Amino acid sequence: MSGLGVSGLGVSRAAVGVHPAAVCDGGPLDCGGGLLIAIRRALGQLAPGQILEIRSEARSVAVDLPAWCEVAGHPLEGTANHGISTSYFVRKAG
Repeated sequence: MSGLGVSGLGVSRAAVGVHPAAVCDGGPLDCGGGLLIAIRRALGQLAPGQILEIRSEARSVAVDLPAWCEVAGHPLEGTANHGISTSYFVRKAG
């Protein structure tokens, strides 16, 4: 994952070594504001086991996305903070 090891970026241990197959950049969207629709569409393009990087500036995603992942059965592999944006790495269930 290029750029995640750069100084100044917060990377959770679980995100190190994770290589996304695709990126879903939600910008300011939160889960209730359309991000989940974009995530479902992006995951639909991936094969089981592939990882989707989801980027969001909305703080509520840090709580809502892990809960959705648990209910939907897609493992959350880790997160990485990039200033105002956070990346979430979700593995498509198979």
